[in-house]
Amino acid sequence: MAIRNVALLGANGTLGPSILHALLVANVFVVTVLSRATSNSTYPDSIHVTTISDDLPNEELVRILRGQDALVIAFAGSNSDLQIRLADAAAQAGVKRLIPADFGSCDSSSPRALDLVPLYRAKQKVRQHLQQLASSSNLSWTSLVCGHFFDYGLKCGLLQFDVKECKARIFDGGDIRWSTTTLDTIGTAVVRILQKEDETKNRMLYIESFCTTQNEVLRLLENITGQKWQIEHITSEEYINEVKKEHGGHLDNAEATEDLVSVVGIVDANWEGKDDFANSLLGLEDEDLDQVIRKTINHQ
Repeated sequence: MAIRNVALLGANGTLGPSILHALLVANVFVVTVLSRATSNSTYPDSIHVTTISDDLPNEELVRILRGQDALVIAFAGSNSDLQIRLADAAAQAGVKRLIPADFGSCDSSSPRALDLVPLYRAKQKVRQHLQQLASSSNLSWTSLVCGHFFDYGLKCGLLQFDVKECKARIFDGGDIRWSTTTLDTIGTAVVRILQKEDETKNRMLYIESFCTTQNEVLRLLENITGQKWQIEHITSEEYINEVKKEHGGHLDNAEATEDLVSVVGIVDANWEGKDDFANSLLGLEDEDLDQVIRKTINHQ
């Protein structure tokens, strides 16, 4: 039987609203937003919201998840222990598919990401637990790796472009190709995963809106803004060493994580050669980079 009842936890974050919108627009799912008791987020009356206790006790989670076909987790991927608790409850409740908070800039199976960024070791821990559950229960899983959230990253500086000041930091010459995806396309990919239940079962899939370079983005930004940008050239290793020095080797805080994710998501994030590159499987077409940049910077 096809997946119909879908629960979403994290609908109010950076990515959650795009996933929620895609699920609703698909018009084939009964969507339930799970919202913590102390959350101040509000949703239209047309959206079914179930309130859950802040400490997420297992008994309550199992009761709430019973009858759900899928659970999508869209809060911060660093919270591995909570994701594992949710996965255990989902398995007990009979949920068929779980999409964990593995979305993000880097490949959480990449040796470089695992070595540099504690966040990705947390994501790997969740995926390994899901693999164990898949072998001992009816719960299956799909991880979706999408590279930097392009529109979000361009606005906030994660891609190393400061649109307001017309400044850019370019790594390793700027011609390294990296996969990156818009928030809306990630939402669409989640829908397609749930619609292609068998083909996406127990897999780590990679998607992109486009595979670009920093120099290509810079050229388009200069053309769109009509400004000559101020450029800082630096090697990725120099930048990584600066981050390590600045944080005294403590790389598990939010600022260090963002800095490291930023660089690794540019120099080690080309998905096109991977066996599980899934744009074709999920029916995702390349987007127009120029149009996306124009739309993004015009809505800052």
